[in-house]
Amino acid sequence: MRRPPRFALVVSAALLVIAGSYTAYWFIVAGQISDGVTAWAEAARADKIDVSWQKIRVTGYPTAFRVEVEATALRDDALTPPPELRVPKLAGSAHPWDFADWWLTARDGFSVDMAGTGDRAPVKLTVRTTEGVVSILAGGGWNLWLRLRDGVVDTAAPVQISSADAWVTAPPPGQNTDPKTAVAVSARQVSLPAAIGPLGNTIDVLDFGATMKGAIPGGKLADAAAAWRDAGGTIVLDNLNLKWGALDATASSGRIALDQELQPMGGFSGAFRGYDQILTALVAGGQMRASDAGLARIALSLLAKAGPDGKPEIRTAFTIQNGQMFLGPAKLGKAPRLTWE
Repeated sequence: MRRPPRFALVVSAALLVIAGSYTAYWFIVAGQISDGVTAWAEAARADKIDVSWQKIRVTGYPTAFRVEVEATALRDDALTPPPELRVPKLAGSAHPWDFADWWLTARDGFSVDMAGTGDRAPVKLTVRTTEGVVSILAGGGWNLWLRLRDGVVDTAAPVQISSADAWVTAPPPGQNTDPKTAVAVSARQVSLPAAIGPLGNTIDVLDFGATMKGAIPGGKLADAAAAWRDAGGTIVLDNLNLKWGALDATASSGRIALDQELQPMGGFSGAFRGYDQILTALVAGGQMRASDAGLARIALSLLAKAGPDGKPEIRTAFTIQNGQMFLGPAKLGKAPRLTWE
């Protein structure tokens, strides 16, 4: 019998050593990942964040690290009442050469609950399924992208969302110098529980990007919102694309804050289409007098120009002042009122 060449034996031995070393490395890192998740949960209690789960394991050998967690619950006790996140099954996967980017999957979806207080009804967000990516940034900040399917926001009446993509960029924890959190949402077929004036009950397209300036302190929700406002907290609108009934709006800048009654005030400038149909519907619904609509139509028509498709559009501002909504000089009606407690 012919013996294998010495070179082949050397190569085979080297491969066995490499495979054994990588296997040892993988299992050592898998243990460190599991211990790291537990250590993070314990450290989060210092910020009044309670995290728990029933089972955790690390799989994926040899090509990935996959952290699978069952019955996860996260509660932020810094706020009153505390919002609570529940995920039946959550999986996060990363390549052995890249621990900064983790692919997330929650095939059974998740839910977020906030108990009601006083006049404010409880709020619950339920999502049937979701996937996404979280990227850990240098310094401790992070980026998150989620794709949500079949969501329901259930409060006094349910709001259904067919699909949505959401992006969040958060600053490093403990940053006290002008912290900023950026949020972007792209949602389709948002079904409202009832028609809102002449716009109807279905928002076909809602795309927006915004930056929240200022940190939100702990405490009761109303007190936290007031402290955020008093410290100069604002929401800067970076862009907007809205298709809702006859209204077609786009915007690239704006600002929203809270007034002394913790109600929204501010607005944004942009291009609006469908204003004539909205005025007609307001009159038909008894929400605006025909004479007022006629004056508003004249004022808005003076601002109108042909858009890219030849249809008339106006470039003006949508504003909220003293609880009323305005499109340029035309009053659209009362703004939705926020209930904090």
